[in-house]
Amino acid sequence: MGKKILNSRWLYAALSVLLAFVLWLYVGREANPEVTNTLGHVQVVYSGLESLEERGLMISEGAEQTVSLRIRATRDVWRRLNSGDTTVTIDVSGITEPGAQSVSITTRNISFPRSITALDSIDVQYTSPSAVEFTVSRWASREVPVQGSFLGSVADGYQREEFSFAPETVTVSGQEELVDQVDHALVTVSQENLSATFSENCTYTLVDAEGEPLAEAAQLETAPETVLTTLRVVQLKEVELTVDIIPGGGAAEGDGHVTVDISPATITVSGEAADLAELDSISLGEIDLSQVFGTETRRMTIPLDASLTNVSGPAEATVTVQVEGLSTKTLEVTNINTSNEPDGYHVDVVTQSLTVMVRGTQEAVDAVVASQIRVVADLSDLDLSTGTRTVPVRVYLDGSSEVGVMGEYNISISISRS
Repeated sequence: MGKKILNSRWLYAALSVLLAFVLWLYVGREANPEVTNTLGHVQVVYSGLESLEERGLMISEGAEQTVSLRIRATRDVWRRLNSGDTTVTIDVSGITEPGAQSVSITTRNISFPRSITALDSIDVQYTSPSAVEFTVSRWASREVPVQGSFLGSVADGYQREEFSFAPETVTVSGQEELVDQVDHALVTVSQENLSATFSENCTYTLVDAEGEPLAEAAQLETAPETVLTTLRVVQLKEVELTVDIIPGGGAAEGDGHVTVDISPATITVSGEAADLAELDSISLGEIDLSQVFGTETRRMTIPLDASLTNVSGPAEATVTVQVEGLSTKTLEVTNINTSNEPDGYHVDVVTQSLTVMVRGTQEAVDAVVASQIRVVADLSDLDLSTGTRTVPVRVYLDGSSEVGVMGEYNISISISRS
């Protein structure tokens, strides 16, 4: 019986398989031995960040860091291990207050590549560091104003004006302590010999209350990234101030009897070149010489188009008009009439005589008599109400071109229905 067993082919087959398995184990251990090595640059990732944000918190320090893992594993496992697919996960969902944090690294924190299965033996002997340390701070967001700084020069005959920005503020977000240090966003424009308006989308620098760039600005988020910066550059031009002199009262500009002085005589205005091209003088208005008795001084507003700016400053000019070398004479005039009387109404002239002053050279004034003067009240624009009232009149001097009537006059009339 024993001899049959020894001679059995099945026994030989079983022994062969067993021997092959033992040989495989031996060769496997020799060809794929366990090795202890360090896996460096393993990225730390954080879970539960949404919970932090809901509480107004953020990771301010330690958000980006790596650790090293001391691992014992077979060569085959090591070939499948790599730092890019291995991570250490830290759950921050339970943190409710700001401050320094330290979370120990355990095998439960470590995630290996998908190619590593449960059958693979990995022994994490220790980590460096043994804990992940980071800081949680309060998160804040606020708007800060945009300001500008010009470094350079403006061309001769031109002037730069104030900066304008769109938008006028930027939003700064991040660690509360850093956000509170930001005073404004500074745009710096560097140009030489500017002769046209500058307008570009520009980046900016976050600046503290002392005007110094914030060293930790890179840790903050800003929006938008650029602002439309406009620095208006305008042309300068000196312009003469004038008045329109209306002849009257026997005087006219340029006859040797009239002098006009304007102070200031000129002003400097700024504006676009096209708006200044045809502008050589600015008229302050009219002065009727028939209303000027001797010397008269007036304060007159300097009118300026909305597209221009009075760089000199004063909004008014002083105009002094002097009439000299002429004589005056008063006459009692009785030739008083009306014209354009309204239909259906009767008009009676109440004023029977009017004292009228004339002016001119002595010889011409002496030759004027009252009969040469006519007083006419034009009633074409009269409102149709009855009773006695005063109305303005026009005084005509016939037969003399060297003498003029001075002043303004009114008469009384009585109106009744016909």
